[in-house]
Amino acid sequence: MQGTATQQQIFEEITAPLGVTFDSESPVEIIQQPGYIDSPVATHDFATAALAALGKATATIGQMRGLGSQAMRIDRRHAGLVLNSVAYHFQEGWQLDISPVHTPVNNFFTTKDSRHVMYNGAYTHLREGILQFLNCVGEREAIADATSHYAAQDLEDQLSALGLCTTIVRDQQEWLDHPQGKAIAAAPVIELTKMADGPPEPFSKDVSRPLEQIRVLEFARVLAGPTIGRSLAEQGADVIHGRHPYLDHIFPFEVETGWGKKSAYLDYQSERDRSLIFHLLESADVFIDGLRHGAMARAGFSVEELTRRKKNLIIVQLDCYGFQGPWAERRGWEQLAQSCTGLAKIHSANQPQLSLIPAYFNDYGTGLLGALGATAALIRRATEGGSWLVRVALTKTAMLATRYHNNIEEPVPITQEDLENYLVDQESRLGLLTRVAPAIQFERTPSFSARAGTAPGSDTLNLCWDSEPSPPQQLPHRPTEIFPQHQVHWKANQTL
Repeated sequence: MQGTATQQQIFEEITAPLGVTFDSESPVEIIQQPGYIDSPVATHDFATAALAALGKATATIGQMRGLGSQAMRIDRRHAGLVLNSVAYHFQEGWQLDISPVHTPVNNFFTTKDSRHVMYNGAYTHLREGILQFLNCVGEREAIADATSHYAAQDLEDQLSALGLCTTIVRDQQEWLDHPQGKAIAAAPVIELTKMADGPPEPFSKDVSRPLEQIRVLEFARVLAGPTIGRSLAEQGADVIHGRHPYLDHIFPFEVETGWGKKSAYLDYQSERDRSLIFHLLESADVFIDGLRHGAMARAGFSVEELTRRKKNLIIVQLDCYGFQGPWAERRGWEQLAQSCTGLAKIHSANQPQLSLIPAYFNDYGTGLLGALGATAALIRRATEGGSWLVRVALTKTAMLATRYHNNIEEPVPITQEDLENYLVDQESRLGLLTRVAPAIQFERTPSFSARAGTAPGSDTLNLCWDSEPSPPQQLPHRPTEIFPQHQVHWKANQTL
């Protein structure tokens, strides 16, 4: 990749531990457009490097499958827009509403000992649990007053013990000195480990897209985990997304990350659905576990059980705080990963008060890294064989970003012209959907989602893998027309 020094450094840091040699005949052209995210953190350069790495890995698979080498382009401004995809998602011209993310409890609050904590209550049961603990109503002033009666460490310890979401706002060094920070500091941002031996499994040929006929079974929620499956689907993978029907969800997140997938209600704790999942597993290539660390294992889907049942399986695990250390099984969100690692403080260094990077940086960024890990594992399975475990975490992505905060450019705000350039329309079972277009632009195998986003569970009664290779087809999406035709209805600024 020929990018800026920062882009090149990030690219090398995320790809070096993967042990994969990329196709040298598939060059990456970076269009160095100005960024719009106002932060000293190199958000646009991270997104550009992550997308370039994913593109190189995907192109390498394509070359291995007889599609030849191909050039690709990454537009830096477009790459940054990917980090706010859900904020620019429309149904029939109406912006989808993610106001639960902006509930008053999701904010910084000052404690009795003059520290700050960040809460997250985007899901109803998490929000109600925090308010019940604080014994206050869900208004910012009431939450601030209640928080001021507690020491920061007491809040973090007691709420976490209840399975609720909060963290002390730390600086970078304080996190590196913390037991959890120490536990994951040595791990690469993408952990790729061979879990079991097996014969090489070369890629099939006679395909029209790099990941065609690759089958992916996904159990993940909100943004980061489902972004892994969506990114693979954009290159032709057959992805089934399973979710429990009665767990909390935020509908726009489900639709926005559901592009390219079949969506099914599956209760992985019921015997009937467990049998169905294991049946699907028999011919799966990738299993994505994006639930809280340990949840799937307790339901009978541990790494050991999955690799015992399916040889040469690739398992991708994602969580907030990493897979080692005392916080490994804690619930976490984008806002908490920014806050605990020092990233929020770095971002806020020259501001009058604490704030978050105005993008879902760790969510979408970690999803891209998870997809990169999966493609790298597919390459290694093809050449070395065996089952592989990929692990990514929001805090590890944030920790990488704390090493790249040299951005001094003046941001250029997003305009309608940008949205007309970077968004696409596609017909769906929910009507016309408008989304940020896939940002990896290949020379010959365009990135696209054959299925548009849909409501959760829409494919439950007709759930199966695709039986036939998909024939070459015209792009199902087209440049958006909702803006020039004045069909847009804005709800609010939905960035963080």
